[in-house]
Amino acid sequence: MKFGIIGLGNIGLVHARNLLEGAVRNGELVAVANNTPERFDDFRARGVACFGSAEDLVAAGLADAAIVALPTFLHTPVGTQVLEAGLHLVMEKPLACHKAEGERLLAARKRDDQLFALMMNQRTHPCYARIKQWIDSGEIGALRRVSWTMTNWFRPEIYYQSSPWRATWKGEGGGVLMNQCPHNLDILQWLVGLPSSIRAWCGFGKHHDIEVEDEASAFFEFPNGATGQFVASTGESPGTNRLEIVGDLGTVTTDGASVRLVRNSEPAPAFSRSTDEMFGAPDTSEEVYTPKEPVNQHAAILDNFIKAARGEEALIAPAEEGLRSLELAGAMIYSGWTGEPVPLPLDGLAYEAALLDRIAQSKPRQLLATAARVDMSKSYR
Repeated sequence: MKFGIIGLGNIGLVHARNLLEGAVRNGELVAVANNTPERFDDFRARGVACFGSAEDLVAAGLADAAIVALPTFLHTPVGTQVLEAGLHLVMEKPLACHKAEGERLLAARKRDDQLFALMMNQRTHPCYARIKQWIDSGEIGALRRVSWTMTNWFRPEIYYQSSPWRATWKGEGGGVLMNQCPHNLDILQWLVGLPSSIRAWCGFGKHHDIEVEDEASAFFEFPNGATGQFVASTGESPGTNRLEIVGDLGTVTTDGASVRLVRNSEPAPAFSRSTDEMFGAPDTSEEVYTPKEPVNQHAAILDNFIKAARGEEALIAPAEEGLRSLELAGAMIYSGWTGEPVPLPLDGLAYEAALLDRIAQSKPRQLLATAARVDMSKSYR
């Protein structure tokens, strides 16, 4: 499959390196597009065609598929160009700035066989993949509670000064939930499904001089009566990454480095009803999984994309599922605005209207002179 990459920022260069260095089997980088030519020399030297715009790359007809690695507010207009031209598409996360916009992008596909995937690469993370296997095989049983504290996204003030689109309603449609946490929200719903209601408290510019949320705490209610919590922040240091999923047959916990499953000998509700021990609890057994080697997650998504085009595999992260993380993020932000619980499915058009009102009230941010020396080499986003 011949790929074109639109956008040569940090993550665009990661995808380029994977394709050029052979990390993606049967994938070839044939074209790149960027609005500044400073990074073109190395690509030209390797026979990669270089274009000044997405429109020019698409019109050249060199690529079978495009990878869009642009700021979030450009995902829908550029993604629409790609899809309307009939190319396959891999979109960087998140799918769009909000649910309604994402739905419009999905509607731009022209053919039933046109692949559209989202770079939700954390689905290939060995720890989350193992949890998914356990849940799907019934090892944990019926969901009782889920909790994810994801606060090791600390960002200093200079990070937000690195680009005028960053941490704005217009540029990203949000802050920590829309930029740092799309992977976490995707994994959360991938593992346990969507809640039926969300009540959230958001700190808008609580830790930084920004207009969007840099802290969020949410409570979930699920259709089966299970409950959940999600906490995210870019203002805590040191931060925490701890996911806990409790079922009636066991509990799984992970910090992203290893996974621990504690199994009950029988479902907790059944034991509770049958035991004559006043302080009794089910017997338990423990299994710990620690990945032996890291996975090149971005290359794995592209490998899967090519196999899906050949009919050999289903997409790991179809673009339609990107609406779910947008729905979770949007519902939390909306609840933070209204001070009320938000039922799911989220009313995408109502949320869009509220977001557009925030965009209309947004004021341009003055970038600091020190932003010229910002080092983004350690972060894709």
